[in-house]
Amino acid sequence: MRLKAAIFVLLISWAPLFAQPKVVALKNGSSTAYIGGFVDLNHVYVSVDDIAQGLGLQTFVLQSTGKLSVYSRYGSLLFTPNNNFIMVSVGTETKMYQLPLPVLSADGKLYMPAEYAGLYFSRILREVLTYDEKKTEFSISQIDTSSPEIVDVRGTEKANGAVIEISMQSLPRAYAATIAQGNMLYLTLMPAVANIRRMNSLPPTGVYSNIIAIQNPNSVQLSFKLKQNYISSQVMMDSTSNSVIVSLYSQVDVKKILSDEIKKKLEKEKNNWKLGVIVIDPGHGGKDPGAIGVLGTEEKNVTLAIAKDLKKDLNRILPDVKVVLTRDKDVFVPLDERGEIANKVGGKLFISIHCNSMPTKPNPSHGVETYFLRPGKTNEAIRIAAQENAAIKYENDYEKKYKSYDADNMILTTMAHSAYVKYSEQLAELIEKDVSRVANLADNGVSQAGFYVLIGASMPAVLVETGYLSNIREERFLRSRIGQQEIARGLTDAIVQYRAEYEKNFAEN
Repeated sequence: MRLKAAIFVLLISWAPLFAQPKVVALKNGSSTAYIGGFVDLNHVYVSVDDIAQGLGLQTFVLQSTGKLSVYSRYGSLLFTPNNNFIMVSVGTETKMYQLPLPVLSADGKLYMPAEYAGLYFSRILREVLTYDEKKTEFSISQIDTSSPEIVDVRGTEKANGAVIEISMQSLPRAYAATIAQGNMLYLTLMPAVANIRRMNSLPPTGVYSNIIAIQNPNSVQLSFKLKQNYISSQVMMDSTSNSVIVSLYSQVDVKKILSDEIKKKLEKEKNNWKLGVIVIDPGHGGKDPGAIGVLGTEEKNVTLAIAKDLKKDLNRILPDVKVVLTRDKDVFVPLDERGEIANKVGGKLFISIHCNSMPTKPNPSHGVETYFLRPGKTNEAIRIAAQENAAIKYENDYEKKYKSYDADNMILTTMAHSAYVKYSEQLAELIEKDVSRVANLADNGVSQAGFYVLIGASMPAVLVETGYLSNIREERFLRSRIGQQEIARGLTDAIVQYRAEYEKNFAEN
């Protein structure tokens, strides 16, 4: 038990580092609510508060302990931070249930595994909350009055444990099994019904001394008092016999299995977070020239030249890092496909290179600006984002394609990028400092804005405006080989420093 507790603590402490953000839909008839959450070690965790709000339930937080209560007309659920137990009160009956995974606390909210949310929320509803693991979405349905009935329960001793077989009229849609203190097995089947009096009077076997059955609105919980301690369990459903089979193990070296599993998972996560692939995105291209300077310089040519120089520098200084360009010649690449390219090659960093321009030319505005993805705070940031986003007009059916990129969806999208914001901002600050220093350009600072090109990249991502083509002096610098090479060198210095700080921080944590 000590090892299990230590492993849970380890997983919880690593969660903020490895968790990937996730937004899960909750569909209720014609309406849809969005549940915030994250993916951690292959489990989707969802906000308990958001589920309650999506279901129209009331909540109360006890500030002194952080415990969260969720209320309906029919009962309540009590969640405790970083704890496996949920207290369920329905009518006059209160029961404690144990989750296989703990409820986690992050950013002042409680998160529970999505795969178990339906089992517990459905107990205080007069409807069924179901989680579809493939679609990663919740749905609401009416209680199935024709729920399959439990026909019989049998226990059989085995050499290295035991097997409990629950025969049913048909198989349930979901189950949850937990061993507590070694000699209590809690099994929940949903949907299911049972003759409670008959279940509670079943004779003992060599595996268990008695069964306590509880009928919930759309599920049955069976509590088995086991005759010996078991250290692990496995559940499977046999469609040939309509049976739910629980295998109990007593002679498995669980400590070693868990230890080896954790080591493998941590090593896998460590490799996943190494900065092994950098994606460079030369803005515009092909039929999209981008901004055009006073002297006729096209943005697409400047960005491609800088990107090629940057790739060459990175290949020389970081030979163990793969550098990928979203385009390496004068071709048009739709904005949404640039992020897809980065994701497909396993990118860990995405840098989109652009040149700025003012509406009127010539114009004295000059200098470097670097952005990360967030709704724009200033009018200038919003203007620049709109200018770069206008590239979608070169795409077929762009109005339909980018219809969802409205203000509300931008908020949801930036929520999904929240895990990368710290790293994106850190990289943006290094780029702003090093490019302005190496290329001797004005430092206009780091800002945030809703650039479409950054939305699809599931990694730290920034967009750098390397200078103004509407300023004749800066245009001459941007179109020159010396200017392009100096900007690439500044970008290289920033990336090298970022990688060193990033991997040092990773190793220390």
